[in-house]
Amino acid sequence: MELNMELRSEIKQAIEEMGFNALTEIQELTIPLLLAGKDVIGHSHTGTGKTAAFGIPILEKLDFNQEFVQALVLAPTRELAVQIHDEMMRMAKYIPGCRIVTVFGGDPITNQLYKLKKKPQIIIGTPGRTIDHLERKTIRFDHLKFMVLDEADEMLKMGFQEDIEKIFQAVPEDRQTLMFSATMPRTIIGLAKSYMINPEMIKVIGEDSTNQDVSQYYYKVRRENKTEAIYRLLNVYRPKLSLIFCNTKVQVDELTQELIERGINCDKIHGDLPQTTRLDVLKKFHNSIIDVMVATDVAARGLDIKEVEAVFNYDVPEKADYYVHRIGRTGRIGNIGYSFTLVSKGELKQVEEIERITKTKIKKRSIPTYDKVLDVKNQKIIDKIQALVASDTNFEPQYEIMNKMIQSTMTEDQIIVALLKMLESKSSVEANVADINEEFETKKSWAPTDESNQARFHLNLGKQDDLTVSDILDFVCSKIKISRKDVQNIAILTEFSFFSVPQHFRDEIMKTLNNTKLKGKRAGLSISKPRRSDQKKPYRG
Repeated sequence: MELNMELRSEIKQAIEEMGFNALTEIQELTIPLLLAGKDVIGHSHTGTGKTAAFGIPILEKLDFNQEFVQALVLAPTRELAVQIHDEMMRMAKYIPGCRIVTVFGGDPITNQLYKLKKKPQIIIGTPGRTIDHLERKTIRFDHLKFMVLDEADEMLKMGFQEDIEKIFQAVPEDRQTLMFSATMPRTIIGLAKSYMINPEMIKVIGEDSTNQDVSQYYYKVRRENKTEAIYRLLNVYRPKLSLIFCNTKVQVDELTQELIERGINCDKIHGDLPQTTRLDVLKKFHNSIIDVMVATDVAARGLDIKEVEAVFNYDVPEKADYYVHRIGRTGRIGNIGYSFTLVSKGELKQVEEIERITKTKIKKRSIPTYDKVLDVKNQKIIDKIQALVASDTNFEPQYEIMNKMIQSTMTEDQIIVALLKMLESKSSVEANVADINEEFETKKSWAPTDESNQARFHLNLGKQDDLTVSDILDFVCSKIKISRKDVQNIAILTEFSFFSVPQHFRDEIMKTLNNTKLKGKRAGLSISKPRRSDQKKPYRG
């Protein structure tokens, strides 16, 4: 659909400068309904143009001569809130009197109080900080016309349902409401029934819940070779921007350092980093100052960076919806993207489960050989030199240097190869020339388990606390100097969990981890009795 709808001239001028010449599907379906005063539920992935889908109608319908809050946009993370703010500011560039303020945790509340005194018409915030301002009476919603929940399913997963309902109760009943969600759990439907008026359902996710503009591949590789695998794939595919996902914060730290040592221009974000650091890294990534960003799922929620060409799953995600959210970061709005999943022994079943749930075939590929990587890197150097020669660059200073070198004892061949050596990317890691592809099957062979030298722990948290294997690994390995592979036989039940470690770690784990926080709750540890199932299970040779 062409961008020919009736809008105020200031909005048209701004969005034309932003490169809008046609509407995406979610915009085409949503904007007319919002302009007509309807409530809307949008079933759509991140990166389909949702901010403009609600931003344009909000800016069109608000009265910017008034000095009270008329629109509220809730987002699950501070990063997404900042992105929405920046996008809406660009759309509102030529609207006189338009004021938009962002409120979120981690930012000094005094900064936000100063901005709120300027009487904004639009608030963009996270649920927790919005509640803080409501309770302080520094924000009032008496005249609210629009309420938007972006990434509503993510907010509910993060435990914001009570805050969201409290906010709903503090806003006028005759407002317009819009919810965007990539999935449609019963809690979303429940919110819609309680707080929306005859909402129109807009669905732009097909029967296949993954993005069809993303080429999806997986590679069988040993865990210790995964960094080398990513290094080779980055060099062969040469994506403009790449996101790498790890299941734990510890792995994010380790992988980022390993890639930097290989000369990769990268940085990281995860929940333990200060908010200012995370926003700075996101800004550098958005502006292509860094080419690669390593992240956990939580830190990367809601990211909308349009030029991400490749997503790497260093770890296979533990849930299929995590996989969908991850690869949704590439292939944005008609662009082609790549998804690369590295699979070590024991992770293949998770890939098969993801394929079953998402109704998608993830193609098996082989990691490129070292020689292939070398060929691509060499061709890249040749291409750069040819492009430079064909340009209008003034080479006079370089000719002076060249003439001095020719007059020395060096030959022309020696000069050229020495300069090429200087062009090579710097790496402190010795080159791995081996074939790192692996072959293994899904089926596990039965073998006796020797737990005589293992300490087994009972943990008082389980599935009802939304605990995952990665949470347990992160909990143990971030505070104890122990390898992840030494944390074994993890079992997560409804109300509690178990894990085993080598016996010599027993006392240190009890002393360091017992009664500390995990998933915001007290983690109670105790030594468990040997597993009955292992005692009774016969050996199958």
